[in-house]
Amino acid sequence: MAVGDLPAKAQNVTASRPATIEAILKERGLPSELKQGEGNPYIRSAYDDMPFLIALMNCDEAKANCATVQFYFGFNDRKGFDLEKLNEWNATKRFVRAYRDSENDPVLVMDVDTDKGGVPEAVFNENLSVWLDQMQQYRRFVTE
Repeated sequence: MAVGDLPAKAQNVTASRPATIEAILKERGLPSELKQGEGNPYIRSAYDDMPFLIALMNCDEAKANCATVQFYFGFNDRKGFDLEKLNEWNATKRFVRAYRDSENDPVLVMDVDTDKGGVPEAVFNENLSVWLDQMQQYRRFVTE
């Protein structure tokens, strides 16, 4: 068998190659915009009228070769959301966590480690599904 006859190896999803994350978002019909601010790069997206970010984390000094991602969703119109309620949320959730950010807004985050060669597309897609579901639940939790 010639080298050209070998099946193509699926590319793992990794924070060091943001295009692999963007491709999954686009496949699922979600917007994707890679941004570079003063800090680490991030991807802007949205689902069900809820904007969220995918922050590329644990990057090198050049803000490249990132190792992990953090999904981030927050409210800026619910300042001072009750900490006991956030603790209640955290006590019943396994993959996401909620807290009040430095501006006292309730936020939801989920970390995914894509270091050491990345994760298979199916695994990243499953993490994305968990995130989208938890984001919807969190919106209901915070706004009701």
